[in-house]
Amino acid sequence: MAGAGYNFREIRIVIEDDQTHCYVLLEALGDCPDGVQGWHHKAFPVQMSGKTVYMESVRALDWPLEAPKAWGQHR
Repeated sequence: MAGAGYNFREIRIVIEDDQTHCYVLLEALGDCPDGVQGWHHKAFPVQMSGKTVYMESVRALDWPLEAPKAWGQHR
């Protein structure tokens, strides 16, 4: 895995009444292990600002894989 890396391809932040969802699409480069490529998701308390959620997205590699839901289907 010496030649492994990843790129952030897309970040989606969905703000709802009770939670803020962050989805990050990572593109695996080189010799990456399974679980790097794809959409990563984490839900945050609604009290967190969008800026804070965005700053947390740098840790998306540690989040579970989950693709974004269709518009309006988060609840």
